[in-house]
Parts: sequence; C-alpha cells; structure tokens
Amino acid sequence: MMDQGSARRPPLWSAGFAGLLALVLLGFANLAAFYGLEPWLRSRGLGPAQAGLAIAGFTLVALVLIPPLSARITPATAGRCIVAGFAVTLLALPLYALAEGFPALLALRLLHGLGFVLTLVGIITAFVATVPPGREGEAYALFGVADLLPFALLPPLMELSLPRFGGDPAAQYAAMALLQAPALLLAAWIARRPPPAAPPAEAPGPAAPMAHPVRLLLAVNTAAFLAHALLFSLLKPRALELEGAALVGLFFGLQTATIMALRLLAGSAFDRLDQRSTAAAGLGLVALALGALALPLPALALVPLALAIGLGFGAALPLLNALMHRHSPPERRGANLNLMMLTLQLGYLLGPLLGGLAVGLVGYAGAFLLAALSVAAALPALRRLPR
Repeated sequence: MMDQGSARRPPLWSAGFAGLLALVLLGFANLAAFYGLEPWLRSRGLGPAQAGLAIAGFTLVALVLIPPLSARITPATAGRCIVAGFAVTLLALPLYALAEGFPALLALRLLHGLGFVLTLVGIITAFVATVPPGREGEAYALFGVADLLPFALLPPLMELSLPRFGGDPAAQYAAMALLQAPALLLAAWIARRPPPAAPPAEAPGPAAPMAHPVRLLLAVNTAAFLAHALLFSLLKPRALELEGAALVGLFFGLQTATIMALRLLAGSAFDRLDQRSTAAAGLGLVALALGALALPLPALALVPLALAIGLGFGAALPLLNALMHRHSPPERRGANLNLMMLTLQLGYLLGPLLGGLAVGLVGYAGAFLLAALSVAAALPALRRLPR
C-alpha cells in the first residue's frame, strides 16, 4: 500500500523532461562515436603528440568555457544555447571528411568542442529547472542512463557499419550529422516552450561565494571521475598482466549494463534512501574493487569486480548530482550542476596524466592503487556534508 508521503510526490515526467533526456542521448553521441579517434588521426598523418593535442583540444574547450557560460545561461536562455550548440555540431561533423593536416584538424576539434559545450551547458541548465522537489535522485539516475546509452550502442554499431562506409571512420563521423539534425529540431521546440518560473534571485553575480557543501561535492566528483578515467585507460594493460585480455570487453560491457540497470530499476529508491550514505557506500565499493585490481588476482576475478564497480558508480554518480541539486540555492543549481560536468572533463584530463606517471614509477598495479586511494580519500569529505 502506498504511503501518504509517496502519494504526494510531484510528477517527474513531462514532455519537456522527456525531450531533454532525448537531447542528452543525442548530444553525448558526439563523444561516444569518437572512441576510435586516435588511430584515425594517426592515419591522417598526425604524430602521437599532435593526435593527443587534437583530442585534448575538445576537453580544453570545455574547461575554458563551462565556468563562464554556466554563470550566464539561465533557464530562460538555455533553449537558445542548446540550439546554438547543435547548430555548431551540425556544421562541424561533415568537416571530418574534408579536414587535412594538423592545423585544420585541431581547429575542427576546437569547433566541435564548442558545439558540445554549448549543448551541454544549455541542456543541464534546462534540465535542472524541470526536476521537481523530492525527485532529484530518480531524475539524475535517468539523466545518467541517457548519457551512458550512446557509449553502449554506438561503438558496436559503428564497427558493424564501417565496411558500408568504405572502411573510413571520417565518413561515419560526417554521417553523424544525420543524427544531429533531428536533435536541432527538437532543441528548437524546447527553446520555444515557456521557461519554468524563475526563482526569486535568478542571476547571482559571479562574486557570490561558493558554499562549503558545493566545494566538497565538486572535490568528490573530481576524485570519482579521475578514478573512472584511470580505469578506462589502464584496464586493458592490467588485464594483460593478469592474463585476462579476453575478458576486457566483457568487463566494460558488464559494468555499463550494471550501471544502467541499477539506475533504471532503483531510480525512485534514490529519493527514499539517505543519499549521502548511499553515495558514500557506492564510492567505498568502487575503492575496494579498484584496490583489488592492484592485487595478483586470477583473471576470472575481473567479472565480479566489473559488477562491483558498476554497482558503485551506478549509485554514487547520480546521487552526487542529486546532492548538488539539493545543496544549491535555486538560482545557482544550473551553474553548479554544470560545474559537476566540468569535474568530469577535469577527471578525464588528469586521470590519464597521473596514471601515466604512476605506471612509469610503480607499474599498472600501482596505478590502480592510486585510483582506489583517490576515491577513498573523497569519502571523509562526503561524510562531512550536512544532512
């Protein structure tokens, strides 16, 4: 029997909420489709350093532009920002089939990064305004499914369809414009919808002090994504050391499936549990599993560790966003949730750099110990959040 508190829960789903989830899926396809970018750049004549800089340029645009944009975009202007982002992306994608040489490819990656940043900042600002009170955990769990689904679907689909594109990924990148065109139309529809009612003080000045819980959550999220980036970039060589190379694909498949299943099945429970304690438990499980990867395990141990990491990240990451939503004043929610996305970019920039240094000093096992310690060090900060 439903209790009275559950009966009074405000509705989560609306046309605008569903439309924004669709835009999240289509927007993150711009990341998932480029899983094989490095070898393609090398095939275009770029050296290792040039290819790395071209890939990093996309992230650097986010690091530079997300803070000022998130401070200026409001729910009333978010729709126009999304439209601008998809328009730039629609322009950039066909150019992958035409760009030649390092300067042109670097400029293209910067342009593509600009489109993605405009899209991301606009979507998050609009999304935050649609989340009803008491449904934060479920809302961000669904957001997490939408942004993860392209990474589960696009790589195998692109591998299967590559022969139809003459074996050239550039033709696939250009064809991605066909996926972004309906996104632009949907973004235009979102932009024409009336914005939600503005909170009493919608645009605080950039000098407004950042609250202590906000700083804590940004630090915890950075540590979580740093560890995630280390796992993503170093699991394969570590699996080779453990004689489990054949299980790498299964590892990532199980991890992704576990994350999505947990968020779909337990999303509403995320609003009934103590979000601080549940997020801490999830990160604790991740820290233990990453620490185990530093041990001389049998190869089959990769399977339960994939499930453990999927459960841990599947619970912790949406709850960190939900906690940021709850600990932010209404007029700062969009900006603060965009800063949470900035920590993702920061983690994926610092993770491979620190991981490479750790591998050079203490090997792959030591790098996974570093990943485990980075997550474990964040747990006391999470426990310091006010209830």
